[in-house]
Amino acid sequence: MSSPSSVPIPIKDLFDRIQDTLSQTWQETGFGHLAIESEKIKADKIRVIVRGSTHYCYVISDEDIKQWKSTDKI
Repeated sequence: MSSPSSVPIPIKDLFDRIQDTLSQTWQETGFGHLAIESEKIKADKIRVIVRGSTHYCYVISDEDIKQWKSTDKI
């Protein structure tokens, strides 16, 4: 089984995880925060770490960002 940090995911899944983590934080405590960190790990890959009560790490490509910007509007 691959770790989340080594498997590229659709950027929509990243935003779903952010929403789920924030919602879980609010349900459990009524307060809290999310920390989102990102760093370039390769020429065309970005590592995104979402931290809440637990944390998740994802890798997205430059192409994922271009597609998301052209199709999804938050």
